[in-house]
Amino acid sequence: VIVALVSGAVLMFAAERWRKQQPGAATSRLDPSDLTLKQSFGIGLMQCLALWPGTSRSMVTMVGGYFAGLSPSRSAEFSFLVGLPILCGAALLKSYKAGPAMISVFGVQSVLLGSLVAALSAALAVKFLVSYLSRNGLGVFAVYRIALATLLAAWFLV
Repeated sequence: VIVALVSGAVLMFAAERWRKQQPGAATSRLDPSDLTLKQSFGIGLMQCLALWPGTSRSMVTMVGGYFAGLSPSRSAEFSFLVGLPILCGAALLKSYKAGPAMISVFGVQSVLLGSLVAALSAALAVKFLVSYLSRNGLGVFAVYRIALATLLAAWFLV
């Protein structure tokens, strides 16, 4: 996990640096719908890296979006759109398995209200993240990963 955190940070720094060196990167208007099949497939394949514990699916798809020429905000939007089918499937499976027990303990209204609040919170978090990334890029998240890796290394290796 520690190696994955550091590797992800290095990848994020590299993607950020690469993006800034590209002509017109600051004004990129490339939309996810403009991506070629090859670019989309490449970003999708990057999700396989998320099988490595400590690697974020969102992070690797955002980095893939950077390398495909998307702006930070478009990369984040694309990353979350790509993840929606998986997240919805996981939520449906969890509802199928745990739903009856949750309803018997909390009641239908509470479960529905909790689901609605969770969905709204997720939408607000995504909106904030997209806005933040469009202004600041991935650098602060790379620093966070290095700090977390350092703390974990100090905790487990000392």
